[in-house]
Amino acid sequence: MTPLDLTQRPPRSGRAELDGIAYLPRAIDKTRAELPGGNLGRYIILRSDIVTVSGLFYRRMGITHDEFAAAVRDAQTEEDVAAWLRARIDDEKIAKWHRQLLEIRLCDIPSPAKEAVLDNHPVAKTMPDTTYLVDVFDADDAELFAKR
Repeated sequence: MTPLDLTQRPPRSGRAELDGIAYLPRAIDKTRAELPGGNLGRYIILRSDIVTVSGLFYRRMGITHDEFAAAVRDAQTEEDVAAWLRARIDDEKIAKWHRQLLEIRLCDIPSPAKEAVLDNHPVAKTMPDTTYLVDVFDADDAELFAKR
């Protein structure tokens, strides 16, 4: 796949799905930004000091970031990436992932992870504690690119 510059536009929403898998388009966008010639900008995929949604996605899918990055790099299309992932997971994993990703709210995140979310996504400080985490990412993306 071709590299992507996430200083020009945000990755797709965490709610976006590909082949019925939420967050997969966002994971692909962020990984394409890591390819030579891409630009991850201010986005993060993995950090040792905090739990990232990307890291959680990999764990829930039973893959590593390196495996996923190789699949993205070698794929011709996004559908190729989805097929690669589908061959490694079952519907139960996807259902569990969807529940976790799409139902977690700011108030559900334990400390110190919640403080890390607030530090990395300042817009969350202005949102109700019942806001879904994926909506925080969308608001953060909108705020970042509205300033351009």
